[in-house]
Amino acid sequence: MKKLIILIIFTFTISLNSAFPECKSPKKPKEKIVYAPEIISYARINSGNRIDKVLSNRKTINVFRAWNSWTFKSYNYGLTWGVSLNAQNPWGFSLQEILWAYTYPFKGHYGQVGMDRFMSKRKWGSDSWKEYGKTYHVNYTDPEFEDYMANLIKGTSKGIDGIMFDLWKDNHKWAGGKSKKIVQKHRYKISKRIREEMGRDFIILGNINWEKERVTHEFINGVFLELWKKKKSGYSCEEIKKIGDLLKYHDKHLSYPKLIALNPWKISKQPSKKIQKEYMLKKFGKEVDIKKFNKKYWIQNYRSSPKNMQFAKLFTAMAMVIPENGYILYGDNNHDNPSNDHHHEFYDFYHTDLGKEISIGMEIADGLGLKMYQKGLIAYNYTKYRYKIILKNGKAITIEPVTGLFVEFE
Repeated sequence: MKKLIILIIFTFTISLNSAFPECKSPKKPKEKIVYAPEIISYARINSGNRIDKVLSNRKTINVFRAWNSWTFKSYNYGLTWGVSLNAQNPWGFSLQEILWAYTYPFKGHYGQVGMDRFMSKRKWGSDSWKEYGKTYHVNYTDPEFEDYMANLIKGTSKGIDGIMFDLWKDNHKWAGGKSKKIVQKHRYKISKRIREEMGRDFIILGNINWEKERVTHEFINGVFLELWKKKKSGYSCEEIKKIGDLLKYHDKHLSYPKLIALNPWKISKQPSKKIQKEYMLKKFGKEVDIKKFNKKYWIQNYRSSPKNMQFAKLFTAMAMVIPENGYILYGDNNHDNPSNDHHHEFYDFYHTDLGKEISIGMEIADGLGLKMYQKGLIAYNYTKYRYKIILKNGKAITIEPVTGLFVEFE
């Protein structure tokens, strides 16, 4: 009994540590000196097909846009998806969202003609789903559903690069869905059929949230890591390490071209009165009582606190260094704004130009890595140590704990 009590306490402690405390940098971090490994050269191959052409034009930092085409348009983004796209993005990949597990009859099934035939009478989702309107389960186990999907996608994907499936994972129990075994079986069949119909040079990207599984990775070639969290504070150190592991895992197992869209959520806190005043003067030219027209204005719109900038840089560096073709969107928590998801800032450092990568991402120590570029390097450090990295040319760079670094060589 004593051992059982100790085990319960230990498990509860681990749960608390991973669920609540934000990962913080020590005030006086210990410094470690490490030597950068031999550079493993990287040169992107361009076969001339559409996918390779787009990848060859990747920027140093590649940002993606999740939905919101009416707000953020397509420029500046290397990867976008939405409900009704009909043209390729000249700056990156354009994907059409396809409803498969749930549907919105009062939104015309997002234009998916014939979806009425497969719509269930069972409502989808928990109370948190109400913001999206009435939603119903789809009978994707129907023997004719795969044919429907194949024909639908062939018709709707003309002129764009591929499709995006939301909630592309086995756990739909929270939404009153089917067992994991059944969901997995039909995800496999659907993705296999689409790949056979559409060929290799077609993007199938799925939102898998925090999942680490690869049942359909032989057919899909992109993942959306929408890293849902309940709290308004930042991620714990354990969660950040898990994010690093997710990036490594999916980069290893996805099919070509292995697109990984990382979407961590911001810290949502009200700034000090001093910062509020500075922000208002900059935005409105005078002090105004913002709360009169929006009580949650600061929660929804203040995205540039020192902590948010620190985490935005960390996750951006991780997304650019760890996978071959990573994309970043450091955005709002879904519960920040009941009428909009995935709003974000286009931070100044997103415009960093170090040229093309000339090495693969290299891990120096657990939680520390870098990638070399034509004009500099990007490094991430999600440990509690300050690292001084000695490069092969003898130069040294220092990276603080829990942050990302973008260095342009002189």
